[in-house]
Amino acid sequence: MTALDLAKQRVLVTGGTGFLGKHVLSNLESSSAEVLSIGSKDYDLTDQISVRQMFRDLSPTVVIHLAASCGGISANVENPGKFIHDNLMMGLLLLEESRLHGLNKFVLISTTCAYPKNAALPLHEDSIWSGKPVGATGPYGIAKRSLHEACDAYHRQYGLDSAVLIPANLYGPGDHFDEHRSHVVPALIRRIVKAHSDGQEEVVNWGTGKPTREFLHVTDAAKAIRQSLEKDTSAKPINLGTGVETSIKSLTTVIAQAVGYKGRISWDTTKPDGQPRRFLDISRAKEILEFEPEIELQEGIEQTVEWYRNKGCAN
Repeated sequence: MTALDLAKQRVLVTGGTGFLGKHVLSNLESSSAEVLSIGSKDYDLTDQISVRQMFRDLSPTVVIHLAASCGGISANVENPGKFIHDNLMMGLLLLEESRLHGLNKFVLISTTCAYPKNAALPLHEDSIWSGKPVGATGPYGIAKRSLHEACDAYHRQYGLDSAVLIPANLYGPGDHFDEHRSHVVPALIRRIVKAHSDGQEEVVNWGTGKPTREFLHVTDAAKAIRQSLEKDTSAKPINLGTGVETSIKSLTTVIAQAVGYKGRISWDTTKPDGQPRRFLDISRAKEILEFEPEIELQEGIEQTVEWYRNKGCAN
């Protein structure tokens, strides 16, 4: 399939009210595409009648599927069946209606949870099916992994063009800082900002700080998603990231510097560390999307801390 002329597209973003969704909408609004957005209150994407009605109402030519049924570790432990059902149903119903309506392109946003626990590092797209996905998030990862195959199958049988994108850990302004929803970056920012404002002499974090992760600024992710519309992606899974492996201890230091916190950072080694290492091979994104991340971690953390102090603390 050839790249799309965005000026001729009606782009529908599912999950457009979410963290990534808002940044994708902002990026697309600078293009000449007609951009539409839905949230969970607009249509039930797990229901065929509702999905079919959405296509009739909105007549999209492109769908960027960001909506997901997901949560933190406890939510994954409590809802394995729900997360498999909801995510598979959303993806499959959207693909089928996309086919029936002659959609020009379907973009699936996947997850690094789709990767096996013991896959070789850096994580390469070809290793996705080399083993079972990781622990509590396994059902969510399996659902997304299955949708990778569905996108490929629809591409081969029906010619439905797809992009399958696997972003690293996203962070940035507008992230979820709520205690029950936040991931590692916003959780650490919230904790260290509070320690700084309260004059606490010490911040204690779980584990050793040695595990590594990869962090991608949300505006870079939004840029890559837009570039996937402008390139021939052929339904191949594509990692989105920086390729930079960062330890949790180093991340904490960067956050403390951005906050201006001068107290001690200590580690409760009686608590679990989680997956020891995790970062991505991003060569396919460079080759197919010509994607290069622009925002380095220190700059991105400074932006996020500033946003949280100005807006996030009030939420």
